[in-house]
Amino acid sequence: VTGALTATSFAGSGASLTGLTSAQMPAGSVIQVVQNALNASNYTTVGTSWTAIADMAVTITPTASSSKVLVTFNCGGSITGASTNQDNIGLRIKRGSTVIRSLGRYGFNRNNDYSPIPVFINYLDSPNTTSATTYTIEMQVDAGSMHINRTGVTNGGASIAQEIAG
Repeated sequence: VTGALTATSFAGSGASLTGLTSAQMPAGSVIQVVQNALNASNYTTVGTSWTAIADMAVTITPTASSSKVLVTFNCGGSITGASTNQDNIGLRIKRGSTVIRSLGRYGFNRNNDYSPIPVFINYLDSPNTTSATTYTIEMQVDAGSMHINRTGVTNGGASIAQEIAG
């Protein structure tokens, strides 16, 4: 048999299927995943100015301009030195130099001079390109300082970019 076969249902593992391109995947399918784990030896201190988190950039090259990219950043942090009991952290995601997602008040209350803070932000982007695209996370605090990947205190983190068929 030669030519194309269209199936309305499928049973089995699909392990022997070949020739399916990303362009043939239905909308919403994950085409590729890129992960960047935070370097255990790198450490970033964030103050009141927007600061990129070291080693948290992730680059993906979409296979189609209609694709979307789901970007996820997570890491551990701690805040110190602020004089109030209510502090705010700003988080934002940049595609290249363009801010595409911003949370100006990732707020929390604390009762002492040191508080561990889990950091998480994600965004479904439509970059409209097939060129390599780099996403970064930036943070700021309204008082004191935030420490990301402080050895022995807040180790770990990851950046993940997933290409989603459009």
